[in-house]
Amino acid sequence: MSDISELRRRRQALETQLGALGEQREHAFRANSDARALQDAGVTHHDGAEMKQFSDAEIAGDSTMTDLRREIALIDDELERNHGSGLAGRGRTIMRWLRR
Repeated sequence: MSDISELRRRRQALETQLGALGEQREHAFRANSDARALQDAGVTHHDGAEMKQFSDAEIAGDSTMTDLRREIALIDDELERNHGSGLAGRGRTIMRWLRR
């Protein structure tokens, strides 16, 4: 498998992970918001530990999502830098090779 196809495959896998984490975060956000609204309205009562669990679930994947976005950006930069399309990309590759 070529480097470019491996980078694209890796990028797609990261996008898939990011999408799944985004969906999990959205569901956790809704559950946390609903729990807070019901708590504020006096309809239900969750103790501090339960409310913390709702809150923690909401932010659980944030750092992972940030890391995935950074890795995707690095792959995009690598694809652009080393595997740019057309004559310009080939020219950059040749110039890098000549500088070695």
